[in-house]
Amino acid sequence: MARAEAMLDIIALEARYARAWDSGDGNAWADVFTGDGVFEIAAVGDRPALKVEGRDQLSTFCLDFTSKFTGVHVPGLPLLEIDGDEATGHLHFQFVAIGRLGTNHTMSRTACGQYDVRYRRTETGWRMLHRLEKAFSSARSEFFDF
Repeated sequence: MARAEAMLDIIALEARYARAWDSGDGNAWADVFTGDGVFEIAAVGDRPALKVEGRDQLSTFCLDFTSKFTGVHVPGLPLLEIDGDEATGHLHFQFVAIGRLGTNHTMSRTACGQYDVRYRRTETGWRMLHRLEKAFSSARSEFFDF
């Protein structure tokens, strides 16, 4: 029963991750991580790797991005391995966003890929210790009003 409860709690954590980011709530997004949690994006194509550490940087990262873009995550269910108070997960995602970058400049972005995640049970419930995003594909379209 404890394993099933842990799985459901982690699935709910994944839902909170997507909801917090998509609503632009930097503090709620940072709260799905441990205090020293890490979010990384692997280098792909001409996009360099990115690493954000700690709740303050995580919150700022979310707020900066969502101040320009509005989007929605479409996550898959995580494949979870649970070992006591530690767990690992692997899940696929799609992310679609649109942003108004200037008076006459709109950009849409899409990405799909996978997340590899390490979770830890804390006093306040399960949290993400480390999340690595690996994009399989990414596209953007830009539109200019005249």
